[in-house]
Formats: sequence, C-alpha cells, structure tokens
Amino acid sequence: EFYSNSRLHHLSTSVSELRHKVATFQSEYHPSYIPCNKSQTHSLVVHIDIDCFFVSISLRSRPHLKGKPVCVTHAKLTEKSDSYAEISSCSYEARQYGVKNGMFLGKALKLCPNIVTVPYEFDEYHKASHELYRILVHKTPYVEVVSCDEAYLDIIDLVDHSDTVEISGFVSTLRSEIYSSIGCTVSAGIGPNKLVARMATRSGKPNGQFLCTGRESVCKYISSQPLHDLPGIGRSTFQKLESKHFKLCGDILSQTQSELSALLGPKTGETVYNYCRGKDSRELILKHERKSISVEINYGIRVETIKEFGVFMLNLCQELERRMKNENVTGSLVTLKLKERAENAAVEPIKYMGHGICDNFSKSLNIAQCTNSATVIHSKVMSLVNSMTLKPEDIRGVGVQVSKLTNYSSEKSSATSKSLHKSAKTKTDTICKTFQCPMPNFLGYTKNEDIKNMLKQWCDSDEPLQVDADKVDIYFNQLIKYGDISFVKDLLCAMRKQFKDKDMEEWNAVFNATLQNVQQQIHSLFNGILNIECL
Repeated sequence: EFYSNSRLHHLSTSVSELRHKVATFQSEYHPSYIPCNKSQTHSLVVHIDIDCFFVSISLRSRPHLKGKPVCVTHAKLTEKSDSYAEISSCSYEARQYGVKNGMFLGKALKLCPNIVTVPYEFDEYHKASHELYRILVHKTPYVEVVSCDEAYLDIIDLVDHSDTVEISGFVSTLRSEIYSSIGCTVSAGIGPNKLVARMATRSGKPNGQFLCTGRESVCKYISSQPLHDLPGIGRSTFQKLESKHFKLCGDILSQTQSELSALLGPKTGETVYNYCRGKDSRELILKHERKSISVEINYGIRVETIKEFGVFMLNLCQELERRMKNENVTGSLVTLKLKERAENAAVEPIKYMGHGICDNFSKSLNIAQCTNSATVIHSKVMSLVNSMTLKPEDIRGVGVQVSKLTNYSSEKSSATSKSLHKSAKTKTDTICKTFQCPMPNFLGYTKNEDIKNMLKQWCDSDEPLQVDADKVDIYFNQLIKYGDISFVKDLLCAMRKQFKDKDMEEWNAVFNATLQNVQQQIHSLFNGILNIECL
C-alpha cells in the first residue's frame, strides 16, 4: 500500500522500467541498433521536459482547472491549514504566488489561499511516460532516460546541424506530436551537449524551446546564466562561490582551474571550470548497468517489538525480490540502513508519522551465493538487526540494498533442459573429479526414500527455521554436483506439493528460495536451466 501510493517509489522505479521499455522500442524500431553510450564529440542534443508533469496529467480530466493555481499532493484542503503534506508538482499559476515543488501544503495555502489540490494518478503517469519515450525512440535510438518526464536525445543524424531553421522545425514538430499524443505541453532545449541543452530548456519554459549552437553563441549564453542553475551545483558549492562574489557563470571566467579547485575541490573545480565555458564531455547514457537495487521506507514506521519489525522486514524484502526479478539480477552483498530516533528528538515529529531527527546506521553482510530470494535476504538482514543494539519503538526508517549484482536468466527453456539432461552425466563426471564429490547425504542418510521421509517430516513441522533451510540448500548443491538430476526434480516436486497443501506464505517463500538456489547451481555448472514439469 505504501509503495502503491508513494511518489518517490514511482519516481525511483519508473526510470528502471522506462529503460526496459526504451530497449524494447529500440529493438522494434531500429533492429540493427547496438546499444552503447554515445560520445558528444559530434552531437546535437535535445533536452525534452514535460511542463508540470503531474499537474498536466491531472488537468487532462479537469479542463475547468486550467489557468488556476493547482498542486498535486496527498492532502486535501479540508485538512488543517498547517498541513505538512508535501507538494510534488504545482502549476505555473501557483508558482506566481511563490508556491514551489516540495513545499508543505500549509505554507502554500498561506501564499495562495485559493490553490486547488488534486490527487496522484500513478497509472496515468506510467502510460504518458511510456508514450513519450515511444515517440522519442521512434525518431532515433539515441535516447537517454532521465526520468518519467525528462529525456535527452541526439538528432545529429536527422537534421543538418548547420541549419538552425531545420533544427528548430524538427524539435517544434516533435513537441507538437508529444502534445497531440499525451495532452501535455513540452519544453525543449537544443545544444551541442547535455549541459547546454538542459540550460536552454530553462529558457524555453513553459511550452517553448530554445536553440543554442555555435561556439560563440554558447559562450555568450552560458556566461549570462546564474551559477546555481548549473547541474550539480548545490547549496554548499554555491555558497563558496558566492563568498567570492561569483553569481553568474561569466563572473568566474577569469579564474584558473587550479584556483577553482582550491576553492571547491579538484573534481568540482574542474567541472565548474568547464561548465562555465559551455563544455560538457558527458556521454548520452544509452546502456545502463545497475550497481545495486534497494527498497527504503522512511515514513509511517512505528513498531513495538523486534518480532513485529521482522514481519515488516519480510514484506520489505519481498518487494526487493520483486524488483530484482524484474531486473533479472541476483546479488551477493546485503546492506541494512536504519534511522533511529535521536536521543533528544520528539517521539512524534511535526510531520505526522514522519521520521523526524534521527541517527543513521548502516551495516553490510556478504552472501556466499548470489541470490534474489526474499527469504535469504530477510535472514541476513535480521542477523544484522540482531547484532545491533536497537530499541524497536525508536526505529523511524529502514532500507535494504543488494549490490554486487549479476545477471541471471530465470526463463525456463525446454530445449535447454533437454540439452542439459543429455550432457549432465558426462559433465558431472568431470565436476565430481574436480570437486571430489562423495555420495551426498542428508543428516547422515544417503538412501532416496530415507531422505524423502526426512524432508517430509521437516515440511510437516510448524515453521521453516532458517538453519534447516540452509541444510536443505547444501544437500541440493551436493546432489547436483554428484549428478543425480532426476532425484533433484523428484524432491522439488514433493516439496512443492506439500508446501502448496500448507498454503502458508513462509513455507512457499522457503521453497522459492530453494528452487532459486537449485537453478543458480544448475546454471553455474551446466550453463542451463532445469525444466521441472510439476512446476
């Protein structure tokens, strides 16, 4: 429920989902295209940004609100005027009163008493985002996903880069096509690189476009821009620049790179030095490789016992498993992040059910074998929790991250399975010589019937202890190396039947983790996937 109503969840997951969509569109519209990051040595970059995206989507079904101050938030105007609900998007009419994205509704009401609130429409945001990227990729495969409402594309191969009329006409037609399809106005910036294109979009807003090409034009334009508008220039960096009376990009052109590095640090100094000259060597990121996947909740967490917290964490790990499977990855490093109410902080902060002032903790643990199983991850997370001195009633935020990712195909292929069975016997001979595999045993038993009975007794117990599940996984690993693939299948089918009869979520999670372990072992040793008919 939290994630289905969370703006941040939508924003964080939509990028990953859109990258998959873009890859699909690229294959469909440009079959010969090979994904690779594109250098900006010779580029004409367009930055596309939908105006007030969330509000624009809402106004499609509420045309009577057009031209009025409108904002998107979870809160309603019937709530108190001191509401701490955040505004995620507001119309330009609301901005004229000083209302901004991220502002609390209570403050916005004081600035603009007649502001109208509308709810989130996550399904509609998804549909509009998919259509936006379909249109862009139809034009060119060189599209970088930035967010659900923002993208870069390189059109150098589509227009004469020296013909500003043709360039402007192309972008204008593109914006009209997007408006006709999704009903939202779009602003665009055009430049020789991502920096200039993005800065130019600001000058084109709202519902317009701005072209800035040519070395002389770029230098003149960037020199006139405020330093705080440069991407990556945060409050701290800007304060350092402002302390030297630098406000515009042109103000620091007299500074050497070494002088800026001394003020801002080597990396930031170099970046600012180049940005203020309109230089940006960043590539269009067309091929993205994830380094980690995580889930976090920092709102509404109130538990009284570690057991209650453990149940909550299992749900969180199940969400993480879903995300990892969507990305087709497993990982071998689990990191737990916790927010604990600070010693002198109020039990309940000003923002209802918010986390308030907290101390932050982070601990990591390696997993012996890559996994995306919620059961395995949950076990590791709780071992980290138990190693810490925590008051469960003071936990205000939690996150679980899995890193050291590897791709893993979970698709079953009967052809691969047949090939696997044909080669399994000869390959296991080699494997057993390598590993010096003895006859596998389960708790001292080696006969198939005895082992089946032992597993049945385990499955008939009240709850699946992790220590028992680990022993089962170890036995399956030994059995696979020994080469008895047929018995592996028999045991899995027997377990599946018993777990289905139990109809208990914990037992099913254990079975899924065991199956995942088996398939990973099969894939690692035989480069295939085991096809199990009973499943």
